[in-house]
Amino acid sequence: MVRENEQGAYLGLGPGLKNAATLVATDPHFDVLDWGRQRLILGKCSRLPDDQDLAAGRYGIDFHRALPPFQTTSGYTCDWGEGPITVNAYNYARYLPRSLRFREFTANLAFAAQSYDEFQAKCRVYRNFYNYQYNSPAPIVIATPHSGQVHRPPDDYHPFPHSEIDAWTARVAAACAQMLAPGRKRVVISLHSTDYFGSLIDIGDFGLPQNGRLPRLVTSLQKSFAAALAAIRPAYGQYILPYTQARLKWIKERWGTVDPSRLASKSTAARFEIHSLIKVLETCLDPDQPYNLDALLHGLEQHCRTATTPLITLNGIFSGRKTARLLNLAANLQESGIDTAIQVECSRFLARDYPALAAAIITALIDELEGLP
Repeated sequence: MVRENEQGAYLGLGPGLKNAATLVATDPHFDVLDWGRQRLILGKCSRLPDDQDLAAGRYGIDFHRALPPFQTTSGYTCDWGEGPITVNAYNYARYLPRSLRFREFTANLAFAAQSYDEFQAKCRVYRNFYNYQYNSPAPIVIATPHSGQVHRPPDDYHPFPHSEIDAWTARVAAACAQMLAPGRKRVVISLHSTDYFGSLIDIGDFGLPQNGRLPRLVTSLQKSFAAALAAIRPAYGQYILPYTQARLKWIKERWGTVDPSRLASKSTAARFEIHSLIKVLETCLDPDQPYNLDALLHGLEQHCRTATTPLITLNGIFSGRKTARLLNLAANLQESGIDTAIQVECSRFLARDYPALAAAIITALIDELEGLP
């Protein structure tokens, strides 16, 4: 249905999708397709700000971050030991690639820009993406904002650029469109993939009040798909354990520590990764012991041996709540007449090897939302 490269990045439409869907719009950054009463928005560009070709009109844009100011204040500053720096599009570009280490930039701004003309061009692409999302005639919108190809070579500032691809999400989105019945409500699903250690599907509520019933719906999904997910849990463990062990060893070798408090001035991106892991491993770690490599590796192995926790979670990896604030999501949904939006983080393992199962879980979630008064 879709064409993907060996890393799982979306490259374009496959023959089946071309015949089944109407191509509404296409450019170097995303494709927009209408398939019955569903709309797919499939990202094609990299989210990394220096992974671009300005001459070809291909920009590095993270659509799940705020439209930045050019040179004025965003409300954030970053200090890596040389004094506070205003976080905006110009400084993001000025300090690349060093700024990629720091979530003050990467978690808040959609793109970097060295000139005002570049800034304006990227603003147009960003606004177009959300125009197709909010103003869709189809009630169900499934967007994969970060499914695009990464061309950037590794370096000391970002040694694993392909980790920025939300890999294999385009195939899951296409599978969802095949399964979905006509919708009664207007729902946006923002679909991502991740290799963070934890669940296979994590549902984020974006902090929206209309998502207050998600705990009950997630419990229902856990029961419905418990057997199917339990059957692949051992294979998931064989995939995610060595990957996470290698990530921890690299962080220790690169930064000299895995202690979040000591990583703050070195890489807030690495600190965030460790914090996320500690949250999952909480019952397998001694709270009175410092966080070191041996303790985390031991906790990982113990968790893989003993964990019986559900593999579908709510707000376990990324709730989307900060993103919702950055995007002014609640107001935009209300203005557009959209009932709700959900963030879905899918394990790359699940999206790559079991896309039909991932799609079945997501479409069951949408069906449950459709049944709410």
